[in-house]
Amino acid sequence: MGLRRWWLLGAATAVGLAACVTLPQPKTISVPAGARTEARHILYAPTVWRGEIRLVRPLIVTKTATLTLLPGTRVYLDLPEPKPGEDPEPWIRVLGSLVALGTPEAPIEITSVPLRNNEFEDMISFEEAKEAHLRRVVFERGPWAVHSHFTPVELEDCTFRNNYGGVRFQGGRLVIRRSRFEENRIGIRCLNASPVIEENWFVGNLTGIFFRQGVTGAVLRRNNFDDREYDLKLGEAQTEDVDAGSNWWKAGEKGRLADRIFDAADSEGIGRVNMEPRLPVPWGPPERKK
Repeated sequence: MGLRRWWLLGAATAVGLAACVTLPQPKTISVPAGARTEARHILYAPTVWRGEIRLVRPLIVTKTATLTLLPGTRVYLDLPEPKPGEDPEPWIRVLGSLVALGTPEAPIEITSVPLRNNEFEDMISFEEAKEAHLRRVVFERGPWAVHSHFTPVELEDCTFRNNYGGVRFQGGRLVIRRSRFEENRIGIRCLNASPVIEENWFVGNLTGIFFRQGVTGAVLRRNNFDDREYDLKLGEAQTEDVDAGSNWWKAGEKGRLADRIFDAADSEGIGRVNMEPRLPVPWGPPERKK
């Protein structure tokens, strides 16, 4: 059984989200008339994208290639839905390298044109890739924005908004700093890894962070949590405790923090989440939107 199929198996029940809870629906968008259509299926050499790009078929970035997105680039993912019985392909599969470094004045935007909030597809998938460095990139309206297997990934100052999920990953060194996860079903989902998750906002997601199993030595500090169902949830196979001290929890102001944490207090045999000490106020500068 392939990595991708194994990862998806049982995902529908793994998080246990309540069906009655809904998220706000984003507005319909369209591709600008001047966007350049990118129809290639495979990249073998270094490639640079700039301006407005419309992607209409899945793209593979091979081991010999680096895909670079320049500041201000807007990528419109306008791919058809998989046919019945087909396994969905990642929209951009990276085996080589991806470098997308936006700036405060010119962030990079990656948007699904049709609203595709499903758990079975990925906007960008890293599969034992060389490296991935993303800064000030906005992901919107898609299924999973980023899916990583055994790849060193750095995400800084990024925004994940109105997707099924923000980031899911297994193995590899993954660092997520100063990013915003807003109104996704799941912000981050982690399996068999030791992530660094610092100085992020989790706002209005159904679940902020889900440690599914095998998470050890996670660095989880100076994050701000204000989610709808769970801020932090441990899966049934996550037996190791999680140190979640030095974070700010909106639910703590109302005395309901226990309702936003799923751990050994809710299900026997899984680890416990330590939330102490708690930050008395949100970490960092005032909340920003991107």
